[in-house]
Amino acid sequence: METSTMNEIDRISSLPVDILHNILSNLCIFDVIHMSVLSKRWKYICTIIPYFRFHSSYCTSLLYSNVEKFKEFMYTFLISQNTINLVRYTLSCSDMLESTYMLRLIHATTRRNVQQLVLWFWHREPFVLPHCLVTCESLQVLKLNLCDDVLKLPNHFDGFRQLKFLHLCSVKLSDEHLTNCLFSKCQLLEKLELIDCNLKRMKLLYIDSASLLYITFLHGDYYDNCEIKISCPALKFLKCKCQIPKDIVIKNLFSIEYVDINFQDNDVKCDDFGFSFEKTGILVHKMIKEVPSISVLKLCKVSLKGLYEEIRQVRLSPICFHKLKSLKLKLGVDEDHMQVMIQLLKYSPNLEVLKLWCDEDGEWREWCYNLPIREDQGRGHEVFHPDPLGKKLHCTYKMHDPEESIVCLVSHLKSIQLIGFKDEENEIELLRFFLKNARVLEKLTIVWASYALKSEEALKKVLNIPRTSSQVLLTFHDAKLKQKSTNWLDYC
Repeated sequence: METSTMNEIDRISSLPVDILHNILSNLCIFDVIHMSVLSKRWKYICTIIPYFRFHSSYCTSLLYSNVEKFKEFMYTFLISQNTINLVRYTLSCSDMLESTYMLRLIHATTRRNVQQLVLWFWHREPFVLPHCLVTCESLQVLKLNLCDDVLKLPNHFDGFRQLKFLHLCSVKLSDEHLTNCLFSKCQLLEKLELIDCNLKRMKLLYIDSASLLYITFLHGDYYDNCEIKISCPALKFLKCKCQIPKDIVIKNLFSIEYVDINFQDNDVKCDDFGFSFEKTGILVHKMIKEVPSISVLKLCKVSLKGLYEEIRQVRLSPICFHKLKSLKLKLGVDEDHMQVMIQLLKYSPNLEVLKLWCDEDGEWREWCYNLPIREDQGRGHEVFHPDPLGKKLHCTYKMHDPEESIVCLVSHLKSIQLIGFKDEENEIELLRFFLKNARVLEKLTIVWASYALKSEEALKKVLNIPRTSSQVLLTFHDAKLKQKSTNWLDYC
């Protein structure tokens, strides 16, 4: 680098045009224009860029000082290179541009054969998908954030021709028939994401598609008033991180591989306050009963609590997951959750990976690890009840009958992660249980809770637990939460 600087070699400018365009695609269009003054080559690069990104917060003063001039620039810049196809067009303008002008911009993008269209705006009135957009032969990705406005379809809607990815954020869905048409008539649609959508006016959300591979429900309002039906024979991935719906029916999921059920429990009260987990247990059981061939299953605390209620009252038959390879559970290390975990282990004979989130923040987290603290043989296989006053209680519950074989522990389970470790006695006993009974275990990873008081005593206590598997590597990690942006456009 020093040699390059001394010789005044501009390595960035010498990069291929496609790579430079990819770099510039993350900049606001005004920053791209500023780059054009660097040299003739940069002027050329910026002139033919197939990306357009604008966020009103970048230049609010310019907008309000002369809106008409700004609008003229936006449109002129868009149509000035009609011969260059647009890879992605991103526009966030809140309520500063009227709907007729927005339609004009959308029409201009379709004339430039836009492949990816990302729009974030608010007009306080229903937004009807323009006909030019629906019939656009080049459009493959459509991401809409309508700030809780209603989405409507044009008359005689026959589906998007080439659309593969539909992302709806803060959209109010109000018409059951039109919503079903939107999902079912897009013959090439592979990925559907409903983020923070409002289903208040919906009694039924029906997703019937022969092409969909991925479906995500994230947050949103009024799911408890709506029944969800999914019939997608090609579907591989289903994620439900939302309110518990009124009902959910899934069928014809012949290709499903990954199911993530993370129902939000903001309004869920425990039994002491009169809340019954019966409905949740039946709902979750009904969902997973339809996907016995999955390879990855992820369940939250509310789901496990509901399943425990059904197991305790022996109302539901067990489900065998012969193809399940990875099981991820958000749980508390107490009798209810441990019984459900043991049941899932019993009926997942080929399970290889088990991940347990024991942290109390209520959210799934992605973790990055610091350097591990390295590791060696069992007694006991009980678990302790957590004391609400923070005291450690004596063992009152045995995790399972030692004479009853759990196939995956004997012959398949190779990796266990315990995330959110706080050095509580119930967690120690859980680790002791796995180190004693997991005979082919190769890796046990323990991630400290972010607020835990780490100590050498705790490390020694765990590292000295006897192990049945002679090849297991036991490591400790500190956890750091990855920072996530709150700006919707950062995900687009």
